[in-house]
Amino acid sequence: MKKMIDVILAIVSLALAFVGPIESQEHKPKILALTGARLIDGTGSSMRDSVTIVISDDKFAAVGAKESIVIPKDAEVLDVSGKTVIPGLIDSHVHFTMPPSENECLLDNDSIASFRAVHFLHDYLLVGVTTVRDVVSRNNVGIMAKKAFRERLFIGSRPIVVGEGITCTGGHGTEQGSGRVIECDGPAEFRRGVRLQLKAGADLIKVLPPYSKEEIQAAIDETHFYSRFVSVHSGHSGLMLNEYYDFVRWAVEAGADCIEHAFAIPDDVIQMMASKKTYCVPNLSIMHRLADKALKKYPGQKEKAQRWLDVPGIFQKMKKLGIRMGVGTDAVLEDMVTYPEIYFDEIERFVANGYSPMESIVAATKINAEICSASDKLGTIEKGKLADLLVLEGDPLKDIKALRNSKIIIQEGVVIKR
Repeated sequence: MKKMIDVILAIVSLALAFVGPIESQEHKPKILALTGARLIDGTGSSMRDSVTIVISDDKFAAVGAKESIVIPKDAEVLDVSGKTVIPGLIDSHVHFTMPPSENECLLDNDSIASFRAVHFLHDYLLVGVTTVRDVVSRNNVGIMAKKAFRERLFIGSRPIVVGEGITCTGGHGTEQGSGRVIECDGPAEFRRGVRLQLKAGADLIKVLPPYSKEEIQAAIDETHFYSRFVSVHSGHSGLMLNEYYDFVRWAVEAGADCIEHAFAIPDDVIQMMASKKTYCVPNLSIMHRLADKALKKYPGQKEKAQRWLDVPGIFQKMKKLGIRMGVGTDAVLEDMVTYPEIYFDEIERFVANGYSPMESIVAATKINAEICSASDKLGTIEKGKLADLLVLEGDPLKDIKALRNSKIIIQEGVVIKR
């Protein structure tokens, strides 16, 4: 109980620190109308010109051609003519409580992790990332951050969380000390691990290797019993490739909803993912960074980096087979300093590896909302969904880097930036 109180106090303290500077930027009219929008609605449909968007409270109330929409008399009107409107961006793979270095892991605790979480989420919102999927946090800090967001204790990206990951004794996630995963052995314990996380308030479940075929099957079956979405880390970089392939194969066979990282996945498993409609979050940018660091550390030994260097090829195979992929970053430890740059780099790598700009925007919005198991509320600009949107100066269909320049950011009908 004391631990939970400490976490809440830490989050509230940091939230109060942010209220002063951000309050002048925040404005929530009862009804807000955007006129003249050049709309990319996130569904994959063609861009539409001269669109009117009406927001009532926290949801989209009407979206359509200007002649078909009646703007309420008491609405605040923003003329966005000549600018592009897109849904709020989503990052489907973050770790917002992660320390910035290996050394800091030795000093980690729930209180400092809470400060890191709110700082990360606040800064991320201000570049247009309105939602994040946190796929492993320290203890219950991620779950408490979600609660604090709902209670308006801070302003930041909306957290959708898995809480702690589930792995075996000594499995992946235990390398930097305790608190980020629960260690389970045997199918019964994997089932109990799922139940514990859902009881604690997790939105989704994440499983990390090593695990037996029976253990991953139990975890996935239990998650699906509760009608929840389960993601599986595609492997552990310290394992031999044939073992690694077994883990990801077992996960896909067992019905995993999403595979995290397009890393060391053999062709037959890619085919299986396509037939089972398994999602993937490829993490192109961080894999490139890991390969680059490995090559610098081991000059002339390209094989040490080869698994990371192979990721773009796997990505292209997945695209060819129609596997739905989401935009996620997964920067941890010393790579935390790459935020928010790494997010936009990830989207741009989608384009560089064969996605069109429109497909990349859909991956960052609609597909990511599906991966967050929140497509009924997020990901597209449609009547009834939460009113998250960005107003861009340029046209991202002509230059995907236009996503980096949000002039207006709205989250749940609140004008965060203009």
